[in-house]
Amino acid sequence: MNIGIDFDDVITEFTETLMNYYHKKHGKKVTLDQILIWDWRIYWEIPKQEAIKRVDDFHESHKVTELPPLKDAISSLNEIIKNNKVFIITGRPTRFKNKVEEWLKHHLKKKLEIIHAGEFHKGQAATKAEICKELNIPIMIEDTGETALDCTKEGIQIILFNKPWNKNFKHHNILRVENWNEALKMINKITK
Repeated sequence: MNIGIDFDDVITEFTETLMNYYHKKHGKKVTLDQILIWDWRIYWEIPKQEAIKRVDDFHESHKVTELPPLKDAISSLNEIIKNNKVFIITGRPTRFKNKVEEWLKHHLKKKLEIIHAGEFHKGQAATKAEICKELNIPIMIEDTGETALDCTKEGIQIILFNKPWNKNFKHHNILRVENWNEALKMINKITK
């Protein structure tokens, strides 16, 4: 079966690592529990373009060893890959594709297909839901509530990692999990 998996905050500890980086570099401490809306400028109290620039600076500067995987993410991915085709579908801009590839090669020791939502089909914007529909991906593992709901409208089953920023999103096609052990059990149940 084809399975789509988000990268940041699903495979990696992105937000917490970003917040620690930001605290060290700019002195502003924001905890994971404080992030209820996916908009860094609110928490950093800076204009949107400056927030985008600072996130891009983080992407450009971090090493693969500085962005840890979620607990059990690597062993779970290796298990999923045995019987399924996995697509990494990330919201990161295409210019950071080599960073994602480098991270996967270092931690997973495998090459997976990486698709950048918003720059799919040679620059034409596409949502993760549109990408899943076009590539016949019936399951998406995600952490963003808006993306999860968008996918459910296309009949895509969502496995949603519980995060402070997605707790108000509900739908009968959204299965919530706390960790990769729970996610793997869900995938095995769905794919049988």
